[in-house]
Amino acid sequence: MLLAAGALVACGGDGDQNTAGGGVVTMATWSATKSLDPTQAAATGNSAGAEIAAIYDTIMRYDPESGTFEPHTAESLTPNADFTQWTLKLRPNIKFSDGTAYDAAAVVANLKRHVETRSNTVSLVAPITKYDTPDDLTVVFTLSFPWNGFPFALASGPGMVVSPAAVQKLGDGLGTNPVGAGAGPFVIDSFRANESVTLKRNPDYWGGQVAVEGLKFIYAGTGAQTYEAFRAGTVQVAFLRDPASVAEAKADGVGGFTQRFSANDTLIMNNGITVTCQKGEPAPKCAGKADGTEIPSTAPTKDKRVRQAVAAAIDLQTLNQRVYNGAGEVTTDLIAQQSRWYDGVTGPAYDVARAKSLVAEAKAAGWNGQIRVSCHTGLPTWGTAVKGMLEAAGFQVNLTDQQEIAANTSAVIVRKDFDIACFGSSISDAEPFFAINRDFNSAFVKSGGGNYSGYVNPAVDQAIAAGRAAGDEAAMKAAISTVARAYTEDVPFLVLTSQPEQVLVSEKLTGLVLNASTVVMFHDAKPAS
Repeated sequence: MLLAAGALVACGGDGDQNTAGGGVVTMATWSATKSLDPTQAAATGNSAGAEIAAIYDTIMRYDPESGTFEPHTAESLTPNADFTQWTLKLRPNIKFSDGTAYDAAAVVANLKRHVETRSNTVSLVAPITKYDTPDDLTVVFTLSFPWNGFPFALASGPGMVVSPAAVQKLGDGLGTNPVGAGAGPFVIDSFRANESVTLKRNPDYWGGQVAVEGLKFIYAGTGAQTYEAFRAGTVQVAFLRDPASVAEAKADGVGGFTQRFSANDTLIMNNGITVTCQKGEPAPKCAGKADGTEIPSTAPTKDKRVRQAVAAAIDLQTLNQRVYNGAGEVTTDLIAQQSRWYDGVTGPAYDVARAKSLVAEAKAAGWNGQIRVSCHTGLPTWGTAVKGMLEAAGFQVNLTDQQEIAANTSAVIVRKDFDIACFGSSISDAEPFFAINRDFNSAFVKSGGGNYSGYVNPAVDQAIAAGRAAGDEAAMKAAISTVARAYTEDVPFLVLTSQPEQVLVSEKLTGLVLNASTVVMFHDAKPAS
């Protein structure tokens, strides 16, 4: 979303309309909750975002209906003329549930902690080169480059602020027992690993009386199992991402929220990531290695011909039937045709004869034909479908399948130990350059802050910089189209769908709102009258 160079100002307390009463609302999540620490989770709708936002709140909120970013714990967020400096003013008198002040110092400590821990969302705060705090409620951020979409960072994981005192007190326990750590509408009640997270309302919430007594988050299993739990009334809110269940819920007329993304399901490929060791991580590659040791990639997908062969081998229509029950919105286009940013640039085409020829070329250059594929339980037939199509094109596939989603994600983001993995890019219409920058910008190859594929292309870096600095949508669209053309040629990963994410909400519940990355917020949730 392109922002005018004016202030984003809060219009009043978001919780002012809350009323007492309620009960416990249960939500079925896309994956099992592994941590409630915003530096240890992606904090998106499909990875602990709703749970974390309920505990910590967010500085900003993205409103999908208006297409704008709004202050939440902030009073305002104002850019300078070229988007290189942003001034944040916080609401007064907010406190964490441990009684300490939710102030400028806490915000700065929180964002710096994302850098220090190399969190999953560090690429959102890496551009900040300077923090000034002229008073207790003001932070002036200076960025290393112009970024018209900076409010997205404060509506996402880095904007979920943790009490610095709680960080010191709880240490490693913060992720599973964040007592006193947040300023959100709910506080921790219990954390049962791979089972449930239970929260109770915060009696001192800055936004006013929270209507529902508590929240419970469970992982119900596959999309079909999640939808069945919703239909049975076991859960009142459910996150769906698999096309078959989304289509079924739509046909049944179930209410809730829909958020569309380009490049939602992808096959990410290792373009040649050099791992830099730090304190023995990432393991097992860095076990026993000195800090700073660089370990080059041995992935066959370093060779563009291998990546192009993967793209040419995947028949989307077959994939749609085998993985999505014919309900998938399949495409290899980087930017979906339904997106406001689509400019007619098409993705790689299915051509199994070309795939076989490219495989033969790569083998003649010394590759043995073997390739690893990593997939997960979120789409149970995804891995086997991809394996079959690759083998038909001459690949020898070693499939690691049916992993928990978090384990598959860790292979890519944390361990960086993969050739091909079932993944997702999720380029949002709201702020397309976050995902594009993360997935394509060469600067993140060495920083470890993003670019999970390790793709390098200076021309793409220049286009990204131009798009983030743009003052109008036409210039942004032109920059995105440059990236899309490079994607089609170089195939750093292969887009499979532009599938929307769906949050189902029971007709017995009202007041929920959506934030960036399909994160549900419950501060105004209440029983429907």
